[in-house]
Amino acid sequence: MTQVDTAIWTVESGRLRGTPGEAHGILVVNKPEGISSFQMTQRVAKILSLPKAGHCGTLDPFATGVMVMAVSQGTRIVDLLTLQDKVYVLTVRFGVETDTLDRTGQVQARYGGPPMEIRACESAMAKFTGSFEQEVPRFSAVQVGGRRLYDLARKGIEVTPPRRLVRIDAMQLLEYEWPRAVMRVHCSKGTYIRQLAADMGREMGCGAHVESLHRTASGPFTEERALSMEQIGELARDEAWVDRLVPLHEALAHLPRVVMGEEILLKRLRNGDLDRLWQKEQMASLPHGPVPVPVCILTPREQLAALWWPGAARGAERRLRVFTFS
Repeated sequence: MTQVDTAIWTVESGRLRGTPGEAHGILVVNKPEGISSFQMTQRVAKILSLPKAGHCGTLDPFATGVMVMAVSQGTRIVDLLTLQDKVYVLTVRFGVETDTLDRTGQVQARYGGPPMEIRACESAMAKFTGSFEQEVPRFSAVQVGGRRLYDLARKGIEVTPPRRLVRIDAMQLLEYEWPRAVMRVHCSKGTYIRQLAADMGREMGCGAHVESLHRTASGPFTEERALSMEQIGELARDEAWVDRLVPLHEALAHLPRVVMGEEILLKRLRNGDLDRLWQKEQMASLPHGPVPVPVCILTPREQLAALWWPGAARGAERRLRVFTFS
């Protein structure tokens, strides 16, 4: 499940380990089964004595894998990281439908027909590759009329779930032996993998639910760099976890960037003042004029000094987000 959730964990008193320049960034962790994304954030924050941390996109409690955590000033770029694609490996159990669309739910229907051949699965996969509108699962945190869908579902209140445009870039069938299939899915943000499996089951005429779900990548952050809870505990002993932080400018490598070299301009920028002449010069150098995404303003030491929206309408939209830098 890739519903956006930008809840931030804060501690009123405490300190960040390491120096100020080292303690801001992105930490890639490997979420185990059985806890929510917010609980995972709380645990890591407690182990590392972090006064502020957040995560970039939820994983269901039964799901495992890559979870991107933002540390300190990293929480200020969460909105830009939740937009990135995700990659999952999942096991689909055909022939059984559940109310939550995964193995944690109550069985709603069972298929009594003959085993489905592999070509039926491949045909369903092809149908759901590309862009399409996906129904939001009834057991999700999306709000309808100011109430969470899962609250309404648990109380037996029927509502029409909203639909959202999603995109499946690729689906690969890794294993197939009725009644199970193992797949790899590369999808856009906001895609509900549980709903994808259920829709495939209905397309095949046998029903389905997700039996296991593992996220292998979130944007550029892959499981190869993800830290387990055990590793986090070990690195916390001598503060070596700071070396595993992804710097803010690296985490935003997908955005355009410019370097501000003059100290007098950087001093003004610290106070939220972006020099107009400098803006004019930089806008002229942008390849296609003002861009709809923010531009990273870096110091000569490659620290992220600010995010700048050169295409924002003056006075109508936020144009600058300044960070603490040395």
